[in-house]
Amino acid sequence: MHSDNIFEKKSIQQLIVLFSFPTICSLVLESLASMIDTAFAGHLGTISNVALSAMGMLSPILLLLIAAQLIFGVSTSIVISKRLGENNKDKVNNTFKVGFYASFVSSFIISLLIFLLQDPLLNILGATGEVKVLAKEFLNIAIVFNVFSSVGYMLVNNIRAFGYPRVEVFVGVSATIIHIVFNVIFTFGFNMGIRGIALSTLVSEVYYFLITFAFLKKKGLWIKKSNLSFEEGKEILISLVKIGFVQFLMQSLNSVSSFVINKVLITYGSVSYIGAWSICSNINMVILLPLIGLTQGVQSVIAYFHGSKDKTKEGIVKGKTVKYSMTYAISVTILVFIFADKIAKIFTSDLGIISLAIPIVKIIVVAFPFLGIIYTLITFMQVSGEEQSASKLELTRQILLLIPLSIILPIIFSKYNIMNITPQFAVFLATPISSFLLVVLYSKKFKRILKA
Repeated sequence: MHSDNIFEKKSIQQLIVLFSFPTICSLVLESLASMIDTAFAGHLGTISNVALSAMGMLSPILLLLIAAQLIFGVSTSIVISKRLGENNKDKVNNTFKVGFYASFVSSFIISLLIFLLQDPLLNILGATGEVKVLAKEFLNIAIVFNVFSSVGYMLVNNIRAFGYPRVEVFVGVSATIIHIVFNVIFTFGFNMGIRGIALSTLVSEVYYFLITFAFLKKKGLWIKKSNLSFEEGKEILISLVKIGFVQFLMQSLNSVSSFVINKVLITYGSVSYIGAWSICSNINMVILLPLIGLTQGVQSVIAYFHGSKDKTKEGIVKGKTVKYSMTYAISVTILVFIFADKIAKIFTSDLGIISLAIPIVKIIVVAFPFLGIIYTLITFMQVSGEEQSASKLELTRQILLLIPLSIILPIIFSKYNIMNITPQFAVFLATPISSFLLVVLYSKKFKRILKA
């Protein structure tokens, strides 16, 4: 950390901007990997339709990989920020050590399991024929870059916690440029198709890991030798998993809901709907990431003041976070409604897929302001030690509301022909309905945590 304590030196407004803006930039730029991959897949000529469908089929697996990254990527930085607030350097070092090795081992094991089970997984997802061939080509490289992505993500979060949030922007920008350049080289220069798309991601993720490692070494922030007992290591690991499990649950349930939506679309629609859904889910992720970046950025600030027992400053940060998240969410909803057609054209020139994607993305983003409330509430719960409540909230949203509605609504609209809405589009109504119902159910909880 800086010789001058950045948390005490800067005003609350400065801390929110200083920590959130670089995190938002980093996440948006990193997410462009998926957006860029989808865009390149949509411009592969005669196989564009099949390539987009392959990317759509893989989305549940790729979301699961991202979910696993979050367990230690987010939790390590939160705990480190708390320990910095307590001025406990030994705990900071030991937390970093456990988080680093746990991130590497867990990502390696997950990648190995997916490699061994890829055929049955793709069969379950409904991939067949040429779609399965292309999906497998991408997946075999994805399980390699997953390890570098997981550890790199954990390291850049720690860099922010140590008081260097601006570094995220440099890392994100440079990694994105490398990704785009190699995508052009591999995909079009060497005509490697979807395999080239995956290889460009691998190159950028290796760079991402190496540059963050080099920065931490240069600043003397890398793991130092210490007498870490088994009991202390176990205690730290459990605390990291408890905090990180909330983020893992959110993303893994997103993977499950994506799988359910794919299955419903296959039942009622065609391959084109999978391609359109792939585009819409990418757009949704891109607009969601600044919101996640804001909440993740302030996590370090809230955690520091929580650790130093400064309730006044902690409360001010929470209030401003709610204000900013809601302003952003409402603004983005309006913009997507206005420019939906232009945004969809970024991903593909296929007019059939574009015409399907436009109404879908409008249905999905109509509830975006409610997501702003949900994500801020989960952030406050994580930092305040209410991990179980945060997990319960996400389980309610996905298991009790979103997933059942994704299955039930198409059946109802198909049977009763309500407002001439087809079952293929009815499945997407589950997103705004579930988000609205959750906010209503948790409104009292949100007010209580905000005042705490």
